[in-house]
Amino acid sequence: MGIDRLPATRRFDPRRHRRVAGLFDLWLAPGPEGRLVVPTDPGRSLDARGVADLVRRGGEAADDVRILTDDGARHTDLFTEVAGLLGHDVLISPEGSDIRHITARKLGGGDPGDGPDGGGPLHALPLDRVTRRPMDWIVLQPPDLATPLPGWFAVDEGLVRPRTGVVGLPLPAGLALATRADFVARRATAHRLGGGSEDLVTVAVTARSGGFLVGNYSGTQEVHSGGQLAALLGDLPLYGADLRLWLTWPSDVGEQAKLAEQAAELAETTGATVWTPPAGGRAELIDHQRDLRALDPAGAAVPWQAHRPRYADGPSTLAATPDGRLVSRLARQRIVVAPVATSTTPADPTTPADPTAPADPTAGPDTGAGGPAAAGPSPAPAPGAEPDPGPGSEQVAGEPVAVLVPAVPRPPLVAERRRAPAYGPPWLRGGQQVNAAEFEAFVPAPADLTRSATEGVPSAELFLVASLDPRSAPAGGHLLRIRVGPGGAVPMAALRSHVPARFQYLLGTPDTYLLPAARLDRVHVVGGFRSAGFGRLAPVDGVPGGPLRIRGTSAARSVAGLPNDVRRWPGFGTRRAYALLPARSRGLPRGWLRLYRRPPAVRPDRLLVEVRVPRGRTVDVGATAAMLTGLDLVRTRADRLHRAGVQLVLGRRFYDRVRVHRAYRPSAGAWQRIPEVVPGPLPAAVGGLQSPTPAPGPAPAPS
Repeated sequence: MGIDRLPATRRFDPRRHRRVAGLFDLWLAPGPEGRLVVPTDPGRSLDARGVADLVRRGGEAADDVRILTDDGARHTDLFTEVAGLLGHDVLISPEGSDIRHITARKLGGGDPGDGPDGGGPLHALPLDRVTRRPMDWIVLQPPDLATPLPGWFAVDEGLVRPRTGVVGLPLPAGLALATRADFVARRATAHRLGGGSEDLVTVAVTARSGGFLVGNYSGTQEVHSGGQLAALLGDLPLYGADLRLWLTWPSDVGEQAKLAEQAAELAETTGATVWTPPAGGRAELIDHQRDLRALDPAGAAVPWQAHRPRYADGPSTLAATPDGRLVSRLARQRIVVAPVATSTTPADPTTPADPTAPADPTAGPDTGAGGPAAAGPSPAPAPGAEPDPGPGSEQVAGEPVAVLVPAVPRPPLVAERRRAPAYGPPWLRGGQQVNAAEFEAFVPAPADLTRSATEGVPSAELFLVASLDPRSAPAGGHLLRIRVGPGGAVPMAALRSHVPARFQYLLGTPDTYLLPAARLDRVHVVGGFRSAGFGRLAPVDGVPGGPLRIRGTSAARSVAGLPNDVRRWPGFGTRRAYALLPARSRGLPRGWLRLYRRPPAVRPDRLLVEVRVPRGRTVDVGATAAMLTGLDLVRTRADRLHRAGVQLVLGRRFYDRVRVHRAYRPSAGAWQRIPEVVPGPLPAAVGGLQSPTPAPGPAPAPS
């Protein structure tokens, strides 16, 4: 898929086969009665355990497996069982494909081999038996650990390519760092974690030798200090935020002391409040709540421990509860009472309860402090079998029945000309491959599907992500079903652009599509569903149709509620700007600070701070609003801020990158310079300029 010209190939030759590091290739052939055999031993039919034994004898324990046989998808059940036995991904060819060796010098920017004349090794790829076009390998994950997240290798234009860089998997608001040894397990748990408080960023990492273990796709790993981990997490909005570390403390007391020092260094470097379980404890996933709780060394729930930077501004927005969770301080003040449905048959109110009756076996595990640990993930059903509904999908009276919804077929692709209409995201250059025919897909959305359909799906990006597979939403999640007209979607597997680091994990995923903001007029909502797990969807009534829209996410998840793709200022060098701050305050705003290109009018009870802004550290609101003009189906705060006269916005992430040069106070209707100001980073300098907050009284007017 996604190739303009048919590649030159030849018959598969094991002697010329090029191997990929970290991938064990197993050559199989069809035998009697359609069962698979080893070509050198055609009389021995293989079952799942036989295939797994061959892999264990010939490959490394950490390797993924690629099955080199035609029509591999005809044996999906067999190879899914193999993936479960090995605990690693298994790559198979689609049905209707032949395994061929590619002989062209280049394909998709790579070098598949030295060609037939050079005699070098050649890459294998599945070739459609009818169209003679390459097809993508199918990645089968271990059934108990299956997720829609990508695998260790990138599958691109029929080729299997090693990924590069740090091994990272996406969390709802954060990142899961993994190594080759724990990649599959980390991927499964990362998918089961839900979103927490808006200001909470979660990073899953392994503690090792008093530091943080970071893996690389080359198979190597090294221990990072707190400062090194902060540099690695530079794309996350950490300054002034709350950073929760999903880790297990070492048992050695000396390593615990070192790890505590590194957690404190991480807090100082990022400017975030770093939350960890207590020394010797661990963070545990509560499956049915899709949240983390802290446990002590004995396994009892305990409050999280906070590591705060020295110049932290005010108390944290989160509170550690005795049952081991982190919750918003505002959320703790709200009390919600909800009935619990235990049966679909109403009980007879005249019949007294029988105290000797056995406990309800369907009741969930106790999650209180000191209670038993949360249950592990429910095993996935065997392929081809009718799966159990799983936790959270039981039928409650009055609710629609969840039915199994298969993945939607992939649409054909066509390459657009470079002068085709723009897509919206500035980094997405012209000439992309797009869908050539109409198709349907699923877009994850919040629980209020009606609002998402009418006002837009909340996002900080100028695109939405759609999936052909309903398993893209975990149990309890919600999906909009959409219909995409020709040219409305760009397949991530065939993307021809350098994408920002924050979503590079999507590259190479064959069933994921980008819905650019400028093409949303070709995308329409046709329904809504609630996921019951394992591909089962329950329809949600009352979801209106119409064009799919994007609604700017909350200011807590972006800078001033603006998209991540904005126009930055200054374009080069360092420029002068000004900020108005209250004369009496407790520091800088938690979210963002308004800057001016020229000194504003004198305001009583205000300080004027002249700052030096390095290249690209602020958002140019006017230029951003102009860039978004024409994206009629995207609603952001850019135009409203521009009409309000806001010129520049400085996000809290860059507070410490901006230096104070001079400061002024109002005097006789003019700004008078404060002579004793010591130039330095904005957070440190402001603390010495502002007076302590006075006793409660009328609040000054906002600037």
